[in-house]
Amino acid sequence: MSVGENQSYQRLADLLVGAKVAFMLRSMAELGIPDELASEAKSAELLAEDLGLAADPLRRVMRALTQFGVFDELPDGRFQNTGMSACMRRDANPSLRDAILFLNHDVSLGAWLRLSETLRDGVSRFQEVNGGPLFSLFAKDRDLADHFAHCMRNLYGAEAAKIANGYSYESYGSIVDVGGGQGHILAAILSANPDMTGTLLDIEATAPLAREFLRARGLSDRINVIGGDFFAEVPGRHDAYLVKSVLHDWNDERATSILIKCREAMSEDARLLIIEEVIQPGKRVGNPNRLVDLDLMIHLGGRERTEPEYRQLMTNAGFVPGEIKPIPGSFFSVIEGSAAPHP
Repeated sequence: MSVGENQSYQRLADLLVGAKVAFMLRSMAELGIPDELASEAKSAELLAEDLGLAADPLRRVMRALTQFGVFDELPDGRFQNTGMSACMRRDANPSLRDAILFLNHDVSLGAWLRLSETLRDGVSRFQEVNGGPLFSLFAKDRDLADHFAHCMRNLYGAEAAKIANGYSYESYGSIVDVGGGQGHILAAILSANPDMTGTLLDIEATAPLAREFLRARGLSDRINVIGGDFFAEVPGRHDAYLVKSVLHDWNDERATSILIKCREAMSEDARLLIIEEVIQPGKRVGNPNRLVDLDLMIHLGGRERTEPEYRQLMTNAGFVPGEIKPIPGSFFSVIEGSAAPHP
């Protein structure tokens, strides 16, 4: 069998250059090339003239990306967007532009380049390479923080309505969102449940943004925003404790600590609602959580988890694990838990 006929060889060759394709995507996103092609096809020369670039390398990079379906090259040499590159535009909905820029940022790449060391001892090199944990870098690099925020909003923004409508919250009069960011999940839940009130807990820096976000949605009188640390204290006297896309940021010890603080705040009849992607056995086509798991490992020392792993976390924190209910149309599931009696 010749090299050209060996599909496994060709597939591996495509994977081999994956990092280079990611670097090319990063440069196209940084330079706004898909935005420039939004309304019409253009030559590399015209793009270079408009953007102050060098035409020859630009043409060659765009030509290489046509191999992967990112751009189309017309017979007259002009390039046009495909459905793929259209998703890299700033105004696309949803857009992968900020995901490309965040996941291929230097702070990420430096740690990924030392993956072999992580495989030897189980320790991410992110803090060693960057001088601190990811979240601490946001205060120093506003662009990085913005790319992360927009990345999360574009990847998961559409999930808010699914989470709000794909699970029944009607038995809860009040709910606290632990690590709820700016509040888009809690806002969606309260909008779908007009008799419910809520509390949002996130770091001090995020609290003003959350108050403004919720004010703009007319929910200020129904949601109390608290700036604080969920490793120190979680608000008490609520019917449900929502922990969405938080536990996967942390290793088992730290994730258990968060759940313990929730348990300390809860009454015996309150309920824990963990919303995460639950890794299922076998090959899962179309679900990226196995790759997300690796980014969590590299960036944060966190992990995606299987059903037995979530149940063990909950048990260790003093909960009785309940049902796992997949949210229709979503990768996420609600993992229910009740408070085990205090000894």
